[in-house]
Amino acid sequence: MPMKQLTYWFSLLTHNSPFLFAVLDKNHQYLWVSQRYCEISGLNQDELVGKHDKDILGSTFYEALKPHYLRAINGENSEGEIVLNDGVHDSSFHFSVSTVGPSLHEGLPEGAIVFHAVDTSERQILTSALESSEHRFKHLSQLVSDGCCVLDDGIVLSANERAVALLGYDNVNEILGEDIEKLLISPVKGRSIVAALTSLKPGQQLACQPVCTAADSSPINIAFSAINVLGSEGSIITLSRSVSEPENHKQTIEKLAQFDALTGLYNRHGFSRRLEQLIANKTPLAMFYLDVDNFKNINDSLGHHIGDRVLQDIAQRLRKQLPPETILGHLGGDEFAVLMPEQSDQALATDLANRIVNVISQPFDLYHFSKFLACSIGLVKYPGDGKDARSLLQNADTAMYEAKEQGRNRVVNYSQHMNKEARMRLWLEIELQKALQNNGLEVWYQPKVSAKDYTINGAEALVRWKHPVEGYISPARFIPVAERSGMIELLGRNVMREVFQTVRRWQNMKVLPGRVAINLSPQQFKNPNLTSHMKKLQVATQTDPSLITFELTESAVMNDGEHAIQMLNAIKDLGFSLSIDDFGTGYSSLSYLAKFPLDELKIDRAFICDMETFPKQVTLIENIINLGRSLNMSLVAEGVETGKQASVLANLKCDTIQGFHFYKPMPRAEFEAILVSNKKVKAKAS
Repeated sequence: MPMKQLTYWFSLLTHNSPFLFAVLDKNHQYLWVSQRYCEISGLNQDELVGKHDKDILGSTFYEALKPHYLRAINGENSEGEIVLNDGVHDSSFHFSVSTVGPSLHEGLPEGAIVFHAVDTSERQILTSALESSEHRFKHLSQLVSDGCCVLDDGIVLSANERAVALLGYDNVNEILGEDIEKLLISPVKGRSIVAALTSLKPGQQLACQPVCTAADSSPINIAFSAINVLGSEGSIITLSRSVSEPENHKQTIEKLAQFDALTGLYNRHGFSRRLEQLIANKTPLAMFYLDVDNFKNINDSLGHHIGDRVLQDIAQRLRKQLPPETILGHLGGDEFAVLMPEQSDQALATDLANRIVNVISQPFDLYHFSKFLACSIGLVKYPGDGKDARSLLQNADTAMYEAKEQGRNRVVNYSQHMNKEARMRLWLEIELQKALQNNGLEVWYQPKVSAKDYTINGAEALVRWKHPVEGYISPARFIPVAERSGMIELLGRNVMREVFQTVRRWQNMKVLPGRVAINLSPQQFKNPNLTSHMKKLQVATQTDPSLITFELTESAVMNDGEHAIQMLNAIKDLGFSLSIDDFGTGYSSLSYLAKFPLDELKIDRAFICDMETFPKQVTLIENIINLGRSLNMSLVAEGVETGKQASVLANLKCDTIQGFHFYKPMPRAEFEAILVSNKKVKAKAS
């Protein structure tokens, strides 16, 4: 198999794999590496080819693997475990090294070997996370005067010094791992301590005598609360000899329940409580609700343990960089909140928000490389933007989403009109979901015409939504809602199925004079199952793929060049045509035109509508047409609304024209009637 084909198939099979793959020559230099190598090193594949392990992961890693490489070159398969803890890397890998099979030797030099490894360092990271969690619990439990213990199935996992003393011991190690039944005497004979504790009602306590204290000592009052411990049910108990203030135990547990275990900041419950207290005291304040932009990509590509480390880093940065009176909260996921009491000045609030943006925008060290992040912030003030904690948090959240709508990495002040827009977006989302479930969307068709004689030579499929109450809702309103809510893929599949079935019908009727274009959203294009769905649909409907064109925007194909080339080639292999929509308004680089297997360019309407006002636009259009023609692509001009525009485009030898001057989008039946009529006219003429 030639090296070019090997590279293609290796890349395709390992692109989204969390494993390390590499093909090395007999000198142990990389011939090819997987995407995971790129993520670890921060280099691209071209930069990694020719490098050694010692150049990328250090000499310790290479020297440990070198004997296995040598055995593989001699035809032996080898596997093992390697742990790196050299001050630079803190990882472990389970690996295998093998010689290249005979079927692959054609494209590879003699002595080539294959390295395959899985990163097992998550076990170490989980251990570190548990230690960190234990440290946070210890820190929090030392802040309270009562004894605190964490139990898992009755076994003591953690305890503070006060709990050790109350139970009659000198060292915490004496009670860790012990069953609570062996440390306390049940007040009810024949009934276990755990059963007695779990039967307590909220606010109640259990009086018990410790096993290791004198019989005449006063009993310990124990309060109980169920918690989650390592994914299973556990509990936290507080111990005290204070019988006069039983509510203290409840308050202690409540205090511990107000903090986020991951970051040590207030959780949503605790933050809301502090906010309510300030509002009750009529304290003016500014609150910032921030969301880390594109944080999901870190969890998806690097793992949740790396994402957790980033969240902890964000919490530490906010503590260090913001004033000491700042109240911080980790509200869940990648959302944080910052509360500034006695703050009402707009200029100072905006300055503080910009400081938060700068704090987040500093690079994060993600083990082997750095990552830059950004955040979107919603700003509200009390008393102006809400009267209670719920409304302030909701309004801040609304402003934060508005910041995302405006382009992310910015601060947006809340205003009342945002709530109206948010309610409208929510209504649209709910109604659109109903429409998708009930087949309430329609596919319309806008005919395209030949620039030579203005006869129909194809069409573009466009989705339309007729709401039972509101009537037709503009795609400009519901398409962004579908993209934001994750419904765009389902919508796109519905359109694709309808078009395939319709094209098959027109194919049988022999009335379709050209191809029908279907728009692909960026989300659809990113889905690795897109081509398999296309294939299944084409086989099921028996549609001729040469009658279908898929249109994509420049941004969709330029976000991930390697993925785009693989996906576009796969679509072409199925027999479909490819078109770039809105050409000339996106990326300035034209290199992708030569790299990607495109059949058609669509000249954006922005060039067409201004051609009569700005004569230089005609020169630009002419150059685009000449560029496309030199690359063997057909040209489509969209947005043509006047006869003069059509005439100019015809003189410039544009291939196809689309616009209201000739036809507006129309329902399928109406377009079909035109096709049938045209067929009859042609039959009579012949």
